[in-house]
Amino acid sequence: MQGRSLNIIKWLFILALVAVMPAATISWAKSNTALSPAAKAGKKPFDQNCTLGHIADQTTTKIGPGLKGVLKNKELPYSHKPATVANVREQIEKGNAQGKPMPMPPFAEKLSKTDLSNLIDYLKTL
Repeated sequence: MQGRSLNIIKWLFILALVAVMPAATISWAKSNTALSPAAKAGKKPFDQNCTLGHIADQTTTKIGPGLKGVLKNKELPYSHKPATVANVREQIEKGNAQGKPMPMPPFAEKLSKTDLSNLIDYLKTL
C-alpha cells in the first residue's frame, strides 16, 4: 500500500511540474527576449558588480535598495533625488559614502563608458 501511495505522490508532483513549466518558460522567454541589445549587454556588468548589494527584481533591501522599477519611480530610494538617468549615473560613478549599512563604492574607474550606458539601459528594464 505504501508503494502505491508513493507512486501517486510522484505522479501528482510530475503533473504539477508539467502545469507550471509552460508559464515559467514563457515568463523567462519574455523577459529574456524583451531586452534590447544594450540592455542585454548591461546585465553582465550588473551581475558582476551590483548583485552583491542590490536585488534586480525586488524592492527589498539587500545591502542597498532593491532596484525593481528604479527608473520608473518618481524618486530614487534612499537619496530621494528624482529618478533620472543623470542621477542614477552620478550615483553609480561616485558611489554613496553615507550608504547604510555600508557605503556604496564608486564605479567610475571600474566601468567603461559603454558598460555604464548599457548598465543604465538594463536598469531601465527593471
